[in-house]
Amino acid sequence: MIAFQGFEGPGVVLGRAQELSGPVLAAVDAGTVVLWVLLFPIAGTAVTWLGGRLLGARRGWLALLASGVAGFTVGLVLAGAMTDWLWRSWEMVGLTMVFGTLLTMVFAVGQDLIAAPGTLAQGNAAGLIAIGRKRRISTAWSPVSRYRELVGLARRNGLLSRRIDLTDPTSATWMGPALRATLEQAGGLFVKIGQVASTRSDLLPPALCDELAQLRSGAEPAPTEVVRPEVEAHFGRPVEEVFPGFVWEPLASASIAQVYAATLPTGDEVVVKVQRPGLDTLIERDTIALMQLAGLLERRTTLGLNLSPTGLAGEFLDGIRAELDFTAEVANALALAAATPDDCGVRIPAVYPTMSDRTLLVEERVHGYSIDDTAAMRAAGHDPALLARRLLSTTLHHLFRAGVFHADPHPGNVLVEDDGTIVLIDLGAMGRLTKQQRDVVMQVLIGATTGDPSLMRQSLEAAGVVGDGVDLAALDRSIDEFIAVHAAGAGGLDAGLFEDLLTMLARYGMQPPRWMASLGRMFVTLEGTLTTVDPSFSLVDAAMDEAKDMLGPDLDVSSLRRVAEAEALTQLPRLRRLPQRIDDLLGQAAQGRLSLRMSLLNDQRDVDTITSLVNRTVLAVLAASLGIGSVLLLSVEGDGKELVLDEVLGYIGLAVAAVLTLRIVAGVLRDGRT
Repeated sequence: MIAFQGFEGPGVVLGRAQELSGPVLAAVDAGTVVLWVLLFPIAGTAVTWLGGRLLGARRGWLALLASGVAGFTVGLVLAGAMTDWLWRSWEMVGLTMVFGTLLTMVFAVGQDLIAAPGTLAQGNAAGLIAIGRKRRISTAWSPVSRYRELVGLARRNGLLSRRIDLTDPTSATWMGPALRATLEQAGGLFVKIGQVASTRSDLLPPALCDELAQLRSGAEPAPTEVVRPEVEAHFGRPVEEVFPGFVWEPLASASIAQVYAATLPTGDEVVVKVQRPGLDTLIERDTIALMQLAGLLERRTTLGLNLSPTGLAGEFLDGIRAELDFTAEVANALALAAATPDDCGVRIPAVYPTMSDRTLLVEERVHGYSIDDTAAMRAAGHDPALLARRLLSTTLHHLFRAGVFHADPHPGNVLVEDDGTIVLIDLGAMGRLTKQQRDVVMQVLIGATTGDPSLMRQSLEAAGVVGDGVDLAALDRSIDEFIAVHAAGAGGLDAGLFEDLLTMLARYGMQPPRWMASLGRMFVTLEGTLTTVDPSFSLVDAAMDEAKDMLGPDLDVSSLRRVAEAEALTQLPRLRRLPQRIDDLLGQAAQGRLSLRMSLLNDQRDVDTITSLVNRTVLAVLAASLGIGSVLLLSVEGDGKELVLDEVLGYIGLAVAAVLTLRIVAGVLRDGRT
């Protein structure tokens, strides 16, 4: 039998410690006190973190901290009792860490056991904590200076002075201006993130979205000596050879780009939109910072577990990257121009694709005034209500006929020329809808107008919004109440029903597709623009009238006949095979060869349930085996004065068995089924 000299068995030490009569702190000097004062927070933090990781179930920092303090304190007492309070010995430090970790787990599971029913995070929200991929230290630390800048701006604007609760309307009211000011001052990617976030009223309070929608990315213009080399590098020759006239005083300057007036050799007036130099480096740094913050929220907060901030951040970044690519804006302008009828009184500025690339855009210069300038409109002899109706009609034509729409039609992006022509500018953000998505939008509008909740639910199911785990009866009741609330208004339905619809779906854990949120925000922005022109304007009611006129020709007899013929041609191959397949089935039934095969694991939820059950069973068997084996090892009798290998393995086995058992108990308490 192998023995370790110089270390008494824990059983002997504990028995002798019980006979200790002196005070435990009698022999402690000032140096020892200083060492343990320094060690306590470091070791306590390590014990708390390790205990939480070993349990696997997510829990709040406050609850885990309380468990860590209690576990470490009791572990310290046990370690001291077993080592005769040898404060300067590594044995006491090691035993404190071991006992502290195990007892932290015990206290954490105890909190779960006494928690009020329904208060624990359950299901996916209580899933195992995954250890992320290792990252380069330079990548992890590169945005630190940006964090300091953002924290300083947030503190200066009062964003950190009060508790933030997105479920409290008053919190969203005061937080909106502070957050908008912080993002505007931060510039770069954070302005764009705020603008994109303003479209997610399904996730954020409407008051906060309205405030973020006012974000404007103004910034000090970059010097001419910095911008000129970028422009000349793009064209490969001096600016004067490309543009006989070029005004280096920017018409507008934002955190992303600057806009200059210029003249082509043909005499045509254009604007040149130049991306700010060094933007790629700033965007890369802000992207790293954003993904780190999103990951922290997802791992450490209940809100993050429910909303998946990393997925939302990735969605935001994809949209922002597309908007920062000026070739996408050129494609958007060409697509929207092709979808605009020639005689509708609305047009899209001409773009110059051969002169544009990812960082520089050349397009026609428009002379006009904003559509919300009704005084100038009337002075020019135009009827504001007529122009509002024209803008809506063209937008619906874009939407339902071509499946494209300007995603941000605020007054600054809608200009009116002297002859009354409406011009849509700034096409970096444009939405696209498939035929099925357009049908869903129409069904939602019809269902809301006619008060038909089943039609609205069917449209949401067609959009892939309603998942398998949704209570359809409760959803129908909520939709019915939603329609009753919105249909009760004296002014008719408004565009706010889209935002309220997304908010209602979020209560059922449903994540609407991005196109639906973007479309809802577009309708809200468009209604705000139209009511500025004509305060009595009701967008949804007017949209239904326009849609009836627009879809009317599709509902006549000849159109229905063409649809039926096209559907028949599509189904003809299946119809030809149907008689043969019926005959084969009847033949197999007559001969007794007809069989039915079923798979019990077609549903991923079944696979997940069985996988969880098998994993827990394996862990439970392993924990029990380790526990029994460890007890048997400890039952081997020694001479009582030396710590033998059997005891070492026994205590290690008991510790591992305790960890596995507590992990299983924590998972069972939080699986949402107990």
